[in-house]
Amino acid sequence: MNLALAILKTLEENKSPHLSEFDIEGALKNAFDLSNRSVGYHLNLLADANLVRSMGTDWRLTWDGHEFLKSATPNAFEDT
Repeated sequence: MNLALAILKTLEENKSPHLSEFDIEGALKNAFDLSNRSVGYHLNLLADANLVRSMGTDWRLTWDGHEFLKSATPNAFEDT
């Protein structure tokens, strides 16, 4: 879940309204092990939850994605 939350935050905090999977991977490569297309898998899971939407090769946050981030506690997905 940490990767999913990081993807959402990356999309929200970026100056562009949408990012490619490659751009997201680049932004997160130092913080996560991104082997085996894990970003693509998580983007699809987030799309299933209506938190992100595909725009061809790019991805953007949906209204629900913005609301989710607004309501999420800062450490909501950290392991305890």
